Amino acid sequence: MQFEIKKNAALSEIKKFCEVSPLQIKNLEDFVLLLLQENEKFNFIGKSTIENIWERHILDSAQLLRFISNKNSKFADLGSGAGFPGIILSIFGLREIHLIEKAFRKSEFLRRAKLFSTNRIFVHQAKLEELAAMEFDCIVSRALAPLDQLLNYSKKFLKKDGYCLFLKGKNLSAELEVAQKTFQFEYELHPSLTSSESGIIKIFNINN
Repeated sequence: MQFEIKKNAALSEIKKFCEVSPLQIKNLEDFVLLLLQENEKFNFIGKSTIENIWERHILDSAQLLRFISNKNSKFADLGSGAGFPGIILSIFGLREIHLIEKAFRKSEFLRRAKLFSTNRIFVHQAKLEELAAMEFDCIVSRALAPLDQLLNYSKKFLKKDGYCLFLKGKNLSAELEVAQKTFQFEYELHPSLTSSESGIIKIFNINN
């Protein structure tokens, strides 16, 4: 019962910035079910977050939609892990997203999970350093690396007029300071809907 209450609370929050269809809810529920089943074997997400999966992972990922103006753009999710935020964003309407994940087990999970989206998802099992160059309009990432490393990865794949959306934790201001020593860029900071210690940074016009 508590799990259902938390699910409904997260969906209610998502509906404030995104249209949500019954099919999308069903696909999210099926995704969560598969993830929890696989998590017993592979520990894709921390066990302490399972009870709050709808807020900690689903809503946390979906909130990036507030800063995406064109769902028809070409997206990449660096270090997609168990599909956060990439799978969630795809379920909510991104037409094409490329999930880049080096771990074999997680990549296999992503290939199964992508069936819950009606949009195009491509899974690349590869290290970012070894992946052939592709161009994207927007790059997203969650809990992969410090900001300067993310920008170093992103410059290889980002179109000249593209932008990045990164979900970051409490070290964001320190990471920002370090990144500015190597890169020139413009950015916007936005508060997270799921944690007062977290934030979202939107970065564009990257140079180094």
